[in-house]
Amino acid sequence: METWAIVTLVLGTSAVSSALTFFITKMQVSHSDRRFEMELERAREADERRRRWEVRSKPLLKLRHELAQMATKLKTLVIDTRGQHYRSNITEEEKNKELERAVEDLEVDLANEDFLQTLNLQYDAELLQMVDNIISSYCLLFEYARDYKSLGLDLLKEFNGLSQEIEKKIPEVQELINKRLEEL
Repeated sequence: METWAIVTLVLGTSAVSSALTFFITKMQVSHSDRRFEMELERAREADERRRRWEVRSKPLLKLRHELAQMATKLKTLVIDTRGQHYRSNITEEEKNKELERAVEDLEVDLANEDFLQTLNLQYDAELLQMVDNIISSYCLLFEYARDYKSLGLDLLKEFNGLSQEIEKKIPEVQELINKRLEEL
């Protein structure tokens, strides 16, 4: 074979090989860029989810905590109120002091700025409605507790029913809060 044919064949093969290498490299870079963009998008979504969780979960967690505190104070109020009639191991003055303390704790709880601020941070209308129902029931229970000794039989039954109703509503609200937290 002639020299020029060999040179042409070598140069042609090198050119085809170089072009093929160039296109393969370009495809790999393009694929790497797409993978990088996908990973970057996933990282952005994860960061956005984490941020949304942080922003939206704090008020929900705080509300859940406040409701737990209210439930504890409710239990104390109900026990102390019922104890006015059933407890015989303490004096009448001690019974009255315990009841007054429980009523004061509940008063403080209902007027607590942190609790009201926590409520105002909520964005879920269903959750707010449920909490509002609990607060309304609390206020009524509070009034019954103040006048427990003078309540008639019907109002005593209503007091007991209302306290049980609140005890059932609080876990329902906390379950809704947990559901909202899982959705974040």
